[in-house]
Amino acid sequence: MTLASYLKDKILLLVLNGVSLFLLSLYLLAIGNSALTVGLITFFWLTILGVWLTVHYQQRKKYFAGIMDTLADLEKPYLIQEFMGQSWQLEDQLHQQILRRSNKAVIEKIQALEQEQMEYREFIEGWIHEVKLPITGMRLAAHNLDNQLKRKFEIYLTEMDDLVEQALFYARSEQVYKDYTIKETDLRQVVLQVLGKNKYLLIQNQMAPQPLSEPVFVQTDEKWVAFILGQLLINAVKYKKEGPGALTFTVEEAEHSVRLSLTDNGIGIPTSELGRVFDKGFTGTNGRQREKTTGIGLYLCKKLCKKLELGLEIDSKQNEYTTVTLVFPKNTYLSKL
Repeated sequence: MTLASYLKDKILLLVLNGVSLFLLSLYLLAIGNSALTVGLITFFWLTILGVWLTVHYQQRKKYFAGIMDTLADLEKPYLIQEFMGQSWQLEDQLHQQILRRSNKAVIEKIQALEQEQMEYREFIEGWIHEVKLPITGMRLAAHNLDNQLKRKFEIYLTEMDDLVEQALFYARSEQVYKDYTIKETDLRQVVLQVLGKNKYLLIQNQMAPQPLSEPVFVQTDEKWVAFILGQLLINAVKYKKEGPGALTFTVEEAEHSVRLSLTDNGIGIPTSELGRVFDKGFTGTNGRQREKTTGIGLYLCKKLCKKLELGLEIDSKQNEYTTVTLVFPKNTYLSKL
């Protein structure tokens, strides 16, 4: 609150005092008082008014500055009324009563929405676990088929399983901490696990993977990282060039981080679209030319990395390569647990 805005708010009071002082001065002069008497009365009037305005302005400025500081520190700003403190002014008390009623309605609505979201998430998670059972059964049944038919079934089942897992991890992405176990994890084993799960997809698309040659240990959650790498691998296969392709995993260790990169020699991403690939629903030029593209995969990867406090970077040159890098911090709270 500035002094100018405060005086503007008090303009009616100032005008009223000015008119009253002018009329009083005319009356005093009319009944025979000297100009000195009128001047002294005017001086004391204006002095008292100025002191009151100054003190009142400082009090109100301090009051609202305290509220703004408290608001900036609150995790839930809509609860500001509970931290405003008591005020002797009736106007402030009425404002607090209005805020209290408004906040109560907002909180009740938020609680209802959170309850609905929790019930929906629980339903989705339960449904996904039920869907996984027939997928597992079909995968077991496929082992009795001939090699060519078995391979086709494995590709379809793996794709179905990936879509189901995508829905599951999306449902859990807001509460990662409930399903997150930090431990020493070998990135080489996670990469091999992801490659093994998608081996028929890689064979079908003539993708030659080059996994990590040596163990690399970081502090993270194996399951969530495997899911993220799986999404990146599927994207690399989806946007490959015609004919055989390559998929290379590399690791770069720095003082404060471990960088795991996945590089393909696919169609790449236009430079103008690189800044938007992690946006929800963004498919880009390449996605619009292909079926089964939702724009959810990279968005979900970015969202999960943020929750897990991992870095996610992307670099690409159209018609040459795309490199996606996961950055695992070494000296953070996560790595010290």
